[in-house]
Amino acid sequence: MKTKSKLIYAFLCFTLMTMTSCTEDSPLLDPYQNNNNNDDNNDDNNEEVYTISDLQGTWMRTGGNHTGNIGMIIEVTENDGVIVDPVTSGFEVDDVKWMNIIPDDVNDFVHSELGSDYNYYSATINFESSDVFLISVDAGGAGNYQEWTRQ
Repeated sequence: MKTKSKLIYAFLCFTLMTMTSCTEDSPLLDPYQNNNNNDDNNDDNNEEVYTISDLQGTWMRTGGNHTGNIGMIIEVTENDGVIVDPVTSGFEVDDVKWMNIIPDDVNDFVHSELGSDYNYYSATINFESSDVFLISVDAGGAGNYQEWTRQ
């Protein structure tokens, strides 16, 4: 009888250890399914990845906190954005509004942003979709938040 009790005790301890070692963070693997939990796989998170080529083309300012610049049109070629229609912004045609655009993250780019005082400020471009991005300028005041739409 003592041997039977020891076996039952050992079985219960084994079962308890097995049950407590499996959590949501470490699920049991199913040998009949693909258990590849590679975080670098974009199939599961469906996040778009944007490159500098996605910025190429014509963009219109469609929002932001400086309404006098809404309607401005910029042409991006390679790593710079040049003003082709300044509207009532005070800038000139061919001014380089976005200089030295470089990738910073999956959807982010950093660049130098031409301010209305004709000084450059560090800024970030963040894609919201393939046809819309937001700019955040690392300086306070009007124009430090912008929305741009592909034309």
